[in-house]
Amino acid sequence: MTGPDDEFEEFLERRKPVFRRPDEEMFEPPDELDRVVLRQAREAIQPEEPMRVFSAPRWSMPLALAATLLLAFAVIFRAGMPPESARKPEVTVQSITDRVEAPVPAAAPPVELVPSQAETATVPVVAASEVPAWRRDPKAWQAEIQRLRETGDTARADAEYAEFKRAQRAYASSPDR
Repeated sequence: MTGPDDEFEEFLERRKPVFRRPDEEMFEPPDELDRVVLRQAREAIQPEEPMRVFSAPRWSMPLALAATLLLAFAVIFRAGMPPESARKPEVTVQSITDRVEAPVPAAAPPVELVPSQAETATVPVVAASEVPAWRRDPKAWQAEIQRLRETGDTARADAEYAEFKRAQRAYASSPDR
């Protein structure tokens, strides 16, 4: 059936197309020009690579880290130790099972010092008859030294302690002092 639609289609085919595109695109740029323009556009939007200022060797980082740790441990260990002046000498305890007390002479003549000896002597020489009873027993002597310290007479306590150490080598220093 031929109707008005078929006639219209035939009419359009016979007419010269006014708005029809030609088969070949003559206004398109060549492919090579497209490639150049696209490459330049990509380069324009690409960020610049940062300039390297310094490039250290690969081994410098671990070496610096090891040196820093070594220095830190040395400082920590040094800070944790008491100063040389605060260290106390080690004390050895000796056990004396058979202690024989030397008899004290009844009367010994006082010893006189020559002037040159008097200048160097730090402990006065006392005659045997003038030796106090607490000096004959080491425990009593230590108790007297402790009493002198507690009363505040530290100079006399230090002098007694020096004499005690000289006389009683086994009790040279007590562990609690």
